[in-house]
Amino acid sequence: MVIEFSAINEWLSSYILPFCRIAGMLMSMVIIGTRSVSPRTRMFLALSITVVAAPMIPASYTIELFSFAAVIEIAIQTLIGVAIGYLTRVVFETFIIAGQVIAMQTGLGFASLVDQNTGVSVPTLGQMFVMMATLIFLALDGHLKLIEIIIMSFESLPITESEYFFVNLDRLIDWTGLMFTAAFMMVLSAIVALLVMNLSLGVMTRSAPQLNIFAVGFPIMTVVGMTIIWFLLKSFLPHFIAQIESGQSMACELLFMEC
Repeated sequence: MVIEFSAINEWLSSYILPFCRIAGMLMSMVIIGTRSVSPRTRMFLALSITVVAAPMIPASYTIELFSFAAVIEIAIQTLIGVAIGYLTRVVFETFIIAGQVIAMQTGLGFASLVDQNTGVSVPTLGQMFVMMATLIFLALDGHLKLIEIIIMSFESLPITESEYFFVNLDRLIDWTGLMFTAAFMMVLSAIVALLVMNLSLGVMTRSAPQLNIFAVGFPIMTVVGMTIIWFLLKSFLPHFIAQIESGQSMACELLFMEC
């Protein structure tokens, strides 16, 4: 039995290039791409998904693996996967920013802890928002939807046409800036309420200068802040769903898919 090298090269190409796109997404997406999941586990998941999905991908490409063109193609597939996973990071960062804004305005910003996923210190309120977003994301099968999108992308954006992905890359950059807009709109009512509260404390201090604003104002702002957070939680789910749908629409636009 004689096996030609060209057959081996074609077989490896049908698995290695899809693996790079899938692994890039798993490396950068939320939950799976964080520090809480070991690289070995992410590698196993990427291999498992590739083994299942690769036979269903049209084998319309053959590339010499031991060449410079193969290195370029592997880098392109990895960047496509990283960009799709990056969309979920932007969605979750929206709620971290919203939590930081409210925490700083209400005096709760002093309570901070180290985020195990990013390794930076964030306010506890922002971490609570991230935990809520993570649970909702898993409950809505967002991770499965993301895997479905990356597999379907091999039909809408074949490996032979991967360079067209960078045509709409500027849209991804513009969409990232909307993260701050979405976070501000989420906490706009809370900011207005806290501004009115600060103005009321300023008027009270002006009318009664002997009143210690730090001794009276801080507890009042904390209680008002906790009440505002309680009301804000009622609108958390609609904001999260809107952000997820926006991220899904952007992913479909980048991958030339119909959602």
